Amino acid sequence: MQLIPAVKKDEALIAEVESYQHDENNFHLWWLGQSGYLLLWKGKRVLIDPYLSDSLTKKYASTNKPHIRMSERAADPFLLKNISIVTSSHNHTDHLDGETLIPLLKNNPNIKFIIPEANRAFVCERAHVEKDFPVGLNDGKSVVVGEFTFDGVTAKHNEIERDEKGQCKFMG
Repeated sequence: MQLIPAVKKDEALIAEVESYQHDENNFHLWWLGQSGYLLLWKGKRVLIDPYLSDSLTKKYASTNKPHIRMSERAADPFLLKNISIVTSSHNHTDHLDGETLIPLLKNNPNIKFIIPEANRAFVCERAHVEKDFPVGLNDGKSVVVGEFTFDGVTAKHNEIERDEKGQCKFMG
């Protein structure tokens, strides 16, 4: 299978994002491949479910269910700076990738990390963060981070799943 090519990647992608950094009138959005996006609004950068490694390819290489990226990696996570917020919608590696999140969190000391509250323990272990670091969200609730409001929407990955407290494991 041939990967969907990145239109711009690494330094070229970062340069394009930088070129819009002071645009106060327009919303900018880049697809990072898989289910990941980078949005820029009024100088604030938000990453949604970034998967910028080949961790799944490595993990499943010797199994009967190999995982190949559908798209070329758009950016090395070490290049992503000045990120205000990163999200993870659920615990699958292509939405919660330790090989992406660990360097990203290290390079962005003021970043906020929004997750489904039901996944807190798993997220903290995979991303190597303290338990009180992520901002938890559940369906029917909202959290405000800077100029952004995130509304919790129930999502399903085949079925709606909840933890023992009734909190959603998959969020939109």
